[in-house]
Amino acid sequence: MSWRGFAPRRLQGKLQPMEITRLLLKLLLTRQYQLTEHAIESMDEDGLTFNDILACMTHGRRRRSWPRQRKYEIQGYGLEDQRMRVVARLIQARIVRIITMYEVK
Repeated sequence: MSWRGFAPRRLQGKLQPMEITRLLLKLLLTRQYQLTEHAIESMDEDGLTFNDILACMTHGRRRRSWPRQRKYEIQGYGLEDQRMRVVARLIQARIVRIITMYEVK
């Protein structure tokens, strides 16, 4: 998968759903992310790992969005097929901040 030419410096206008998903994944894979303290606590409580976040973001679907805040909820599956959700926010198309993640029971 090539990421060349797909790194807008600033988010201008409305991105299409596939562009958002690709951008979130690109930022995760290139280590341009932040985990909030709440996200780290949620990972510990539910026994999730960063690889579970990657699996969910890679194969999951966007469930909800808050366009003005550039915040998105992705629902998918972790490495051990546990159903989970990840809430992330784009910061100027350069960083993805993982706000929380949780297992859906």
